[in-house]
Amino acid sequence: MKLRIFDVIALIFSLGVFLLFTIYGRSVNQDEGYVIIETEDDQLIYPLSEDRDIRVEGPVGESLIRIDHGTARFESSDCDDDLCVHMGEIHGAGEWAACLPNRVFLYTGGNEDDREVDAGVY
Repeated sequence: MKLRIFDVIALIFSLGVFLLFTIYGRSVNQDEGYVIIETEDDQLIYPLSEDRDIRVEGPVGESLIRIDHGTARFESSDCDDDLCVHMGEIHGAGEWAACLPNRVFLYTGGNEDDREVDAGVY
């Protein structure tokens, strides 16, 4: 079997695309992480490295989520008990907070090495 010029070009092109995606994937994983906000109708993703306030509408009213200095938290919500506000900040991969009456769920993602082990299984 003989390699033709187009075979070589296709092989070089495929290898180049593979390398570009690998480099891009590694650069994304080096980021400080991200927060995912899920509502009944939508899923929003924001980097934890950019400070911002996000207002999300739910069945009982509005929830204000604040991303500040690499952490995310419920700043306020129109629910009766404000348990989501008292949950505090989340920042490491796999942490979460939720406002159940307003049906807003937020959790962080990022590098798998950032996850803490909270129980051992043998």
